[in-house]
Amino acid sequence: MGTRAIYIFEDDHNGLLEGEVHVYKHYDNYPSGAVDFIENAKEYAWELPRFEADEFASAFVAANKNPKGGEVRLVSNHLNGEAEILEAHHWCDYHYIIYWDRYFKDLWIEVQESVYQKDGSVEWKTIWDGSHTQMKEKYRECSIAV
Repeated sequence: MGTRAIYIFEDDHNGLLEGEVHVYKHYDNYPSGAVDFIENAKEYAWELPRFEADEFASAFVAANKNPKGGEVRLVSNHLNGEAEILEAHHWCDYHYIIYWDRYFKDLWIEVQESVYQKDGSVEWKTIWDGSHTQMKEKYRECSIAV
């Protein structure tokens, strides 16, 4: 069974620009794996600080796709109707919000983990909120080989 996640790449987290792109990844999405997947995407993306959600999401897919396919892909939210992306993918274990933070001059990562309630519903608990550099320091000592 995979540790599934939705990665949400946002153009401007503060709301000045609109635009976000969603990527689904099926395996190894604990923060220790995600930190490496995000790092891998930098090799395929424009050099930071240039950051556009659609371009970085495409780089993420290119960097982390299984050559046989199926493990990581862009997700279109229009298939979910009015449902929010996380509501529509409530069965995922994690979701990551990734954007360029102009103040810290680094990628900013918000990590939320699913917590199942007694009534069967899912709530999302924030377990990390910080820069990608800080995330690498915290999670990389136990990261997986990718």
